[in-house]
Amino acid sequence: MHSKGFQELVRRAQEGDRQAMDRVLETLGPYLEKIARSYADPVRPVVSTQDLLQDGCLRAWNNLGSFEGGDNDERTFEMFRAWIGQIVRRLGRNAARDRNTLRQGGRKKLLSLDQEMRADSTTSGPRLNPPSLEPTPSANLRTEERFQRINAALENLGNDSDAAIVRMHFFDGLTLPMVAERLDLEYDYVRERCRVTMRRLEKELKGWL
Repeated sequence: MHSKGFQELVRRAQEGDRQAMDRVLETLGPYLEKIARSYADPVRPVVSTQDLLQDGCLRAWNNLGSFEGGDNDERTFEMFRAWIGQIVRRLGRNAARDRNTLRQGGRKKLLSLDQEMRADSTTSGPRLNPPSLEPTPSANLRTEERFQRINAALENLGNDSDAAIVRMHFFDGLTLPMVAERLDLEYDYVRERCRVTMRRLEKELKGWL
């Protein structure tokens, strides 16, 4: 890594020069990729690493004005590397936590759906139906039909931003803070729009949500 001229690159980037920022990120690319890879989703490591890198670089660009460098190239380089590295680590920890929460929630949901209680004609009480390892064709059909209805309702909202918030939150499994980061919106705004949009969908799709 070469720090010569780094202080000037950061200054230009802070003034809005995107090419200067690209050069800064190119210089730190291997370092940031190493950090992002350590937090990547093991199920999709390459895509997950690239998503985390993109989110980290976007967050750094949006908050570049808050960075204060040192009094020379080398010191500014060290400080900036630590600063952006911390951004990627924080996003990586949040992503890992959210994945863990979603997977735990998914296991609990499957358990409650699969453990259907049915009355047995030979007994006086309900008996537990053993869960199937694969969804039935009829269950798949119902899921697909429900998805199509919800998706059609989202397209009829007339607001692409609201539709994107709901799709990312419910279909892609992102938390609302993650949605706010991806869309570069305030968290409170995303939370409120999600609440309002879900109320509209509930009225339009009564009996399906």
